[in-house]
Amino acid sequence: MSKSKLIGGSICLAVAVLLAALIVALPPENIMFMVGEENMPWIPPIVLGVIGIVLLATAGSGTAETAPAGIKDEEKAALNKRLEGIGWGLFLIMLGGFALVPDSQVPKGAWSIGVGVIMLGLNALRYFNKIKMSGFTTFLGVISLLSGITQLMGLHDLDGPIMLIVLGSILLIKPWLDKQQLFGKAEER
Repeated sequence: MSKSKLIGGSICLAVAVLLAALIVALPPENIMFMVGEENMPWIPPIVLGVIGIVLLATAGSGTAETAPAGIKDEEKAALNKRLEGIGWGLFLIMLGGFALVPDSQVPKGAWSIGVGVIMLGLNALRYFNKIKMSGFTTFLGVISLLSGITQLMGLHDLDGPIMLIVLGSILLIKPWLDKQQLFGKAEER
């Protein structure tokens, strides 16, 4: 099974759902995707959804990926440190933007979505570079992303229930996650 197709397809579908939620939640003039002189905001979610479905459908075909030879644990640790630095930098820039931009200019939930995208993006980069992901930041990223989407949709009181649902889901799939060995320290093979 091709893990990169599986992860790529999942990310494409998640972004497609996020864009669709934004299109539904925000006024039409806030979401723009111009084709010629006509606004067609549904094109990106449809294209990403189709790409995600194709990637997931073809994830089981082909040959298994092999890990590149000669990667040392110290190199993984150094790369992980650089990726964490980039993640912190993006987070602090966004935090500064949050302090500068008035609340009336940004829809509720946009900042939570930004935090979730940064955390999940960091873990996706770790995964693609064959570095073990952080279960903690993955969990926080999912919670933050889902919380932001529900806030954009006007459902402000769902943060607690969503956190419990995600936590329960993680506990249910924990045996599978442990078997896949996706989470751990960066230095581990």
